[in-house]
Amino acid sequence: MSSKLQIEIKKFRSVESADIKIDGITLVAGENGSGKSTISKILYYLFKTVGNFEDLVIKDLNFKLRNIHRYFDYYMDDVLFDLDKQIHTENFESFIELRDLFQSLSSINSVEDGQKKWNIFFSEFKKIYFKSIDQNRFEDNYSDKGNWHSRRIRLIAQDLFSSDSDINNQQSLLFELENKTQNYFKEAQSQIDSRPTSLFVRRLREIFGKDDIPQLFKVKEFDDLIFSIDERNFSIPYTIENSIYIDTPMMLSINRTGIEHWHDLNNFLSTSSKVTNEVSNEITEILNGDVEYEENVLKNEFKYNRVDKQVFNLLDVATGIKAFSILQLLLKNNLLNDKTLLIIDEPESNLHPQWIIEYARIIVMLNKNLGINFFLTSHNPDMVSAIRYISEKQEILENVNFYLAEKANDSFMYDYTYLGTEIDPIFESFNIALDRINQYGV
Repeated sequence: MSSKLQIEIKKFRSVESADIKIDGITLVAGENGSGKSTISKILYYLFKTVGNFEDLVIKDLNFKLRNIHRYFDYYMDDVLFDLDKQIHTENFESFIELRDLFQSLSSINSVEDGQKKWNIFFSEFKKIYFKSIDQNRFEDNYSDKGNWHSRRIRLIAQDLFSSDSDINNQQSLLFELENKTQNYFKEAQSQIDSRPTSLFVRRLREIFGKDDIPQLFKVKEFDDLIFSIDERNFSIPYTIENSIYIDTPMMLSINRTGIEHWHDLNNFLSTSSKVTNEVSNEITEILNGDVEYEENVLKNEFKYNRVDKQVFNLLDVATGIKAFSILQLLLKNNLLNDKTLLIIDEPESNLHPQWIIEYARIIVMLNKNLGINFFLTSHNPDMVSAIRYISEKQEILENVNFYLAEKANDSFMYDYTYLGTEIDPIFESFNIALDRINQYGV
């Protein structure tokens, strides 16, 4: 039977080759430096890019429009507004209306709505502009040395558009900027319609480095190729609509690190919601308390409400409590479902051995009850065993796939070997550590 998703990666950082199923609970084991986190990140940013593709296109569009917006901002403040206020007060009301419209252009939220607003702005701007020209308010030519307005606007135009614009004449520049704006919107709509792979490649370079992209990266869904780094366009996956990446519970309330997935996760968690289900109730029992995000006038913060009525700032409690709290908040905020890929790097980190088992049990419950897809990395025998045997007891072992990162030809690169539901090879790799203890011990 074909799997939901099959991810193939070759020659990317320390990953020599990996051909991995995403279909239920996928756990990859391996020593530090074997590329487990690399795979986690590339999966997260792939599905984030695909799931938020239109938002990324609009973000790029706003970036391209920024200089045009800045130019008109300066122009209206220094020329139209000043002159209309002093000489032609009958135009002042029209200018205020234009200014209000202009403020809404600083950040657009959709191609269609943004294009409509920019079209209206250009139309209204030209009415006021040409009326001012007809009334001999100022010279249209930027070379007018006697007009301080013209000199300043000329220098601003040179700085913003000198590389590709004729700035000797305001009227010609006005029409050029209108055409440029229209082209930006056409290009954005074309990207939304065609979904070019190049946008994801650019995101990879931003995350991993300018020259650091995989030699091969493919994604198949039900055996059909939906993404390849070598193809011009990609298809939207059906089985995954959103991805969430957890690499440490210490990221709570930390937004100013430049670490994008921490910022994303904090945004997911920072919502006041009360959705509960069987799994969130299980987490409450494990924690002997409940977690919530509290919004108030003075400060927004995460709260841990213990069963004895004691209330703590979640940032001040044990890391293990934070780890379970993240899952509970995601559940309460209704962010986990059968179209979610939840990526967790080394979930056993900072957990007591007993809580490692409980955390694995929650993962199995989330897959069984809600159909959530997991990509887990681990080098902990308790976590590996717990996922394997709790899944079997819950009769969902067919949803579980294990992989082991093994050195490729004694190099610093690793091949990912598919193990199915067998975990003995993983434990054999863990025994290497015991051999080293025997080597250095008594």
